[in-house]
Amino acid sequence: MKRPLRIIATAMLVALFAASCATVPVSQRDNRVEALLTELNTTDITRVMELSARPFLLDGEILTQERDLRAMWLNLRDVGFTFQSATIEELGPVDDTTYRQFGDTMDVRVWFDRYTAKDAGLARVSTTHGTFLIVTGDRQWRTPRIFGFTGPEEG
Repeated sequence: MKRPLRIIATAMLVALFAASCATVPVSQRDNRVEALLTELNTTDITRVMELSARPFLLDGEILTQERDLRAMWLNLRDVGFTFQSATIEELGPVDDTTYRQFGDTMDVRVWFDRYTAKDAGLARVSTTHGTFLIVTGDRQWRTPRIFGFTGPEEG
């Protein structure tokens, strides 16, 4: 009699775990965003481009051309910028007011309305270069894509 109860209890725990994973999008999970940051820091530029959505939001500027986005990532690498020693301070969904943190302009508001993923997340990440806000969404396999970032924050 004990064996069937153990099997039922195990099945219930597995179902509960699976259900809890399904409720939080990949783009809003700490471990998955950490995996994204690791890839942005270490993989080749081809993979970084695969993980980058377009149009891409850099501060309040919208990059629509692939060549501009590639140049941005290459230039950041050339000057030694990475999301090194990243610590996720906050992580949650994008909301109707998130755009203001990137630029209180119509262009930025429209970008958030039209181009962020339905599961878009906003991560506040502290690094050796300062604290950044990173918009994530969708995914490449189990890694969320980066839709844009701004920072470092002042203060």
